[in-house]
Amino acid sequence: MEKADKRSTNRPKSLYTAQQLLKGFDLGRPMSYLKTWDFKTFTQFVIDKRDAPVSLRVRRAQAEHDSFISDALRRYLLTHSRLVGIMGGHSLLRTDHAYVAVAQLAQALSKKGFLVVTGGGPGAMEAAHLGVAFSNSNSDTFQAALNEVSKVPKLPRLDDILNPDGTLAAGREGDVREAHRWLCAALKAKALATKPVGTSLAIPTWLYGEEPTTPFATEYAKYFQNSIREEALITNARTGVIYAQGGGGTLREVFEDLERNYYAKNTEQFTPMIFFDPDHYWERDAEFDQNGHVKTPGIKVNDAIRNIIRFARARNGDAAACLDKVRFTTDVNEILTLLDRHSPVAEVQMNMLLGESVSSTSLTRKAIKR
Repeated sequence: MEKADKRSTNRPKSLYTAQQLLKGFDLGRPMSYLKTWDFKTFTQFVIDKRDAPVSLRVRRAQAEHDSFISDALRRYLLTHSRLVGIMGGHSLLRTDHAYVAVAQLAQALSKKGFLVVTGGGPGAMEAAHLGVAFSNSNSDTFQAALNEVSKVPKLPRLDDILNPDGTLAAGREGDVREAHRWLCAALKAKALATKPVGTSLAIPTWLYGEEPTTPFATEYAKYFQNSIREEALITNARTGVIYAQGGGGTLREVFEDLERNYYAKNTEQFTPMIFFDPDHYWERDAEFDQNGHVKTPGIKVNDAIRNIIRFARARNGDAAACLDKVRFTTDVNEILTLLDRHSPVAEVQMNMLLGESVSSTSLTRKAIKR
């Protein structure tokens, strides 16, 4: 595996920064998108057969990298305990009302001292990090940033952009140029932010490495294995999880979070679940035209979520109290109040989680010595 910034690819000693991931990117050279350290790592990942590695050596190298990143993340979280996850799909346009709403919410969260964490991709995830990045900027500067990214509202579909041998697929040069434009708009917007830029955490994966990682976050825990990354996202967002519009990946996170709350020992440990969308995406079924195409998007989960919680919490007798932590709302003050009320419990849980990680590491080292 290649080296970047004098650190071994499979043994990172700290979390990544946007500068490290985007090393090699040139605003004036569209094809430089393929030359970043981040994309070159993805290219090797493709050559190595992605999440089904070609050899034990590759599998071990990926596992070692992810173990080092997990340890770096644990050390980072020792001083960042008020984590709020914002989950959402990558297809949200920069010009969508929902994109702006997520950015505004994330900005408000950051100003109140919460650390926003997302999956680090485009769409709703980018909107969250953009909002945080401008938490020290005035409203005019924030609006200027939103205007800048809106000049390139949509990221092209980059699926299968590489052949199995890591070469660019035929006819995809135009998509590379559009991805370059998309990333340039983000970098130009980021340059407008008042220093210091607001702090946020991204946890992306090279499984979706064809898509650019949003440059607005300050720290990146990037994994090869998506399953570990997904677990890190939900497990560490102890203060609460906010769900913007999303598809299959966001649904998986919703039900992974629901599983955690299903088995919560008591009401206090039940983590807030907030479904945030001005279009009521999570409260209505999609509508289709006569050709079967989506006319109005939506995935109605509100009734199912509430019924599952009633069933799960019946044995504890705390269904009503837990349901109070499940909100379908766009009221920012309501969200901030709920998260602030839960954050003391979240901090205790996070400290216990980090303490268990330390103990597990110590036990493992003792076992190895034996």
